[in-house]
Amino acid sequence: TAILEIGANDVMNAIPDILDNKLSIGSFAKSLSDKVVSQLQMLKNAGFKNIYVANIPPLDKIPLMIMQKQTKEARTIVSAYNQLLLAKTDIWAKASNISNFAMLDMNMFLQTALSKTVTNAL
Repeated sequence: TAILEIGANDVMNAIPDILDNKLSIGSFAKSLSDKVVSQLQMLKNAGFKNIYVANIPPLDKIPLMIMQKQTKEARTIVSAYNQLLLAKTDIWAKASNISNFAMLDMNMFLQTALSKTVTNAL
């Protein structure tokens, strides 16, 4: 079994270039999601039959993004990437005939865990 998690540092490092219009959100999301699909294929070729991919969690909730006042940008980039990642990995999984593949939605999990309802219950 393999679990692939990639992207959080990539997003945080790309934000300055995106804000300076040196990089578009679309090209960033495409490039990173292409890398993930390539790594999925490498894992399959290495013999893994059960592969899980974690999407990017809500980076707008981390102190660095809050301090830099980049929560909106982080939310937009993460959303674009996660949507594209889901679409591309779904296509890859169907074409690869892998035994067991799933997307681990870390974004939704952490959004729920950090919601006022949950935090107030604690």
